Order: sequence, then C-alpha cells, then structure tokens
Amino acid sequence: MTATHESPLRAHMTALGWSPEQLIARINEVRRQRGAAALHAKTAYKWVQGRQPSTATMTDIIAVLHLHRGLRLTPADLGWDRPARRSHALDDPYAVTARELLLASQGDDMKRRKFVLLTGSAVTACALDLLLPAGESLQPALNGDRVSTSLLANIETSVRRSRELDDTEGSRPALLWAGGLWSLLGQVVTRCSYGDAEGRQLHRLYIEMSETYGWMLFDAGEHARAQRVYLTGLRVAREAGPDPALHQATANLLASTAYQESWLGHHTEAATLIATAATRNPDALPSRVRAVIAQREITLAGRRGDVDGVERASAHAHEQLQDASHDDQPWWTEWLTPTAVDGATGRAWLALRKPDHATSYLTQRANTATNAYPRDRLLALCDLANARLRAGDPIAACEPLDHALDVATTVDSPRVSTYLQNVVRQLRDARCTHPQARDVLMKAAS
Repeated sequence: MTATHESPLRAHMTALGWSPEQLIARINEVRRQRGAAALHAKTAYKWVQGRQPSTATMTDIIAVLHLHRGLRLTPADLGWDRPARRSHALDDPYAVTARELLLASQGDDMKRRKFVLLTGSAVTACALDLLLPAGESLQPALNGDRVSTSLLANIETSVRRSRELDDTEGSRPALLWAGGLWSLLGQVVTRCSYGDAEGRQLHRLYIEMSETYGWMLFDAGEHARAQRVYLTGLRVAREAGPDPALHQATANLLASTAYQESWLGHHTEAATLIATAATRNPDALPSRVRAVIAQREITLAGRRGDVDGVERASAHAHEQLQDASHDDQPWWTEWLTPTAVDGATGRAWLALRKPDHATSYLTQRANTATNAYPRDRLLALCDLANARLRAGDPIAACEPLDHALDVATTVDSPRVSTYLQNVVRQLRDARCTHPQARDVLMKAAS
C-alpha cells in the first residue's frame, strides 16, 4: 500500500484539533481586523489538498498559526514555494499608483476580466488616502503628443455628453461608448504631454468621467467593475495637483461611490466615503456640492435604519440648496432639486418601513419629476407605487405604476427596470381584483 503524503497545513491543523472550517473562522477574525472580506467556510479544503492560496491569504494563515502554535513559519514551510500568480493592478487599486491603474484600464482588460466585489479597506483606503498630505503627483509623458486647448474643449464636451446620454437614455445604450471614452481619456493622461494648467483640467475631466462611467456600470448591475472605475478615479485625484474644480469633482466621485456601497449593503464603507467627501476641505465645496453629499447621506441613513440621520441629512440638503447661488456651481449638480431631495427622503422612509410617512415625499417627487430625466421619473413613479402597495392600498398604486410602465419604454436602466418588475410582482401578489389593477398587470405582461 502506498502511503499518502499529509500536507504541512493539515499537520498543523491536526496538532491544533481544527477542522478546515475552524481554520477559516480564525483566519476571518484576522481578516476582519484589517477590513478584508471574509473567506467562505469551505475555502480551506482546497489548501489541504495541495492548492496554493494567494499571497495575502498565506500571510493570514501564517499569522493564525503563529498566534495559536507559536511558530514562525514561511510559505515554504507550508509547501507554498511556487511563484504566485502575478496580480493585476485592478485587483487591488490601493496597492498601486494612479499611472499603473490608468495603464491597466486601457485596452480590453476592463471588459474581459472578471473582478470580485471589494469590501472593507479595499474600498475605503483610496478615499482615506485623500486626507493625507500630498505625495508624488501624476506626471505627463515627456515626449508625448501635446494636449491642445481645442482638444481639451472637445474632451469636456464628450464628458458632459456622456452624462446627458445616461440621464436621458439610461446606462445600457451608451455603456460601451462611455467605457471607450474613459479608457481613451486614461491614455491621454498617461501618453500625452501637457502643462500644469492643462493637466489640472485633464485630471478633473478624468475624475468626472470616472464618476459618470462608474455610475453607468452600477446602474447596469456591474458592481465590481464600477468599483474599479470609481477607485481608479480616486487614485488619480490623490496624485493630481490642487485645483478647486478638481476637488469638487472628487467630492462628487466619493458621494457616488458611497451611494453604490449603500445600495450593496456596505454601510460602514459608505459612511467612510461620505465622511471623507464632507470633511475634506469643506470650505472649498459650493453649496450644491454639499447638497449632493447630503442627498447620498439620506440614502445611507435610511438603509442603516437611522431615523435621526434621515431627518438631519434631508434638512441639510434642503438648506444647502436654498443657500446655493447661481454662480460657481458645477454643471453636474443641476439634477439635484428640492423635490429630488424629497424623493431620496421618501425612499429612505420606505427603507425604514414607514410607507405612510414616505408617501407625501414621494407624491411630491413623482408629480414634479420630468421627462428630461426619464430614469429619475421612472424611479419616482416606482417609489410611489411601492409606498402605496406597502401601505395596503393597491388601487392607489395602479396610477403611478401605469405611468411607470409607459416611461420604462423610453429608458434602459437595468437597476430601475428590476425595481419596476418587483413592484409589479407586489401588485400581482396583492391579488387585487379591481379593473384598474387587472389592466396594469395585463399591460406589464404585454
């Protein structure tokens, strides 16, 4: 009979009396302390069968064995002396420079690679770095093509047009085009030559495009990819020179990143991102930018179950909009109106399971949302129908739901379309026999 070779890791586990699940439980304690995502309970089985973990996970395993066995081990002691797979810059945006991220995001990698969803410090570290003193700045190419004033003007127009397309058509139709523009803009940043003034404008445009493209990916349900876009933009912001407009664009990027994290249920990460946006040189932020940050904070507070936080953030957003002058307000804040704040507030009350309280806010929002922003109008109508259904009034929900079905034919937003389908399902489950309900359900099925 041939003797089977016991892996070094299994030998240590046997000495400790641990199962693979118990090893993972202790590794996850270490990972939680440094803000890393937990590993699946069955992950260790492949290690004891000879598979080599990633370099970061090796470090966690060695730390656990040192803590519980008092041994100072190396990867070779555990049989893990093979060369590790070379990591990609986009796998961990915090671990690399802005230039490395910009180069990695060019070409087909962003479309071809499958990314894992980031949590903890993997999300927040790039944001917290913005609070530190400035380090090395992102430099232009020494002998690249010159960036002209005319080229910058054309880039500015394209960046704005990308956002307009997303606002008017939803994320899906322009997603490929926006991704190409984002990647191409990264090539201009890394391969062209430009002076300080042109560089500040170029970096600001890249950050604005990162916010737009990241939002489009989020809206399309490509969350891990959206994170890479957002974090690449934050890395560029960290290495860009000081500039008021760039600072404002970075605050908006942080706020949108926080919104996605709130939506994903990563509330701690979202809170860190919002706090960074709000406290990083707040005097340099115009009132409307502060209102944008507060509006994102409303969403987070609702999802966290923070009633006082919803009321506080809603009041702050309204105050900032009232204080805003018509001068020196970024163009990308134009979408935020008092009724848009009401919509976020009503949605937060829905998250707090207070549909009756939400209805007044959402009625106002649905009545004022215009076809200029069809996705926002669709979202407002879905919110109102949802609130009325959850308040036990399916007949009242039919009118906004009927309008929502009409608007849905004009905009392609996977995120809001899924929401609409869920609201339709709620109406169906209510088993309302009113003719209006039957008509709406037939319309939804057609």
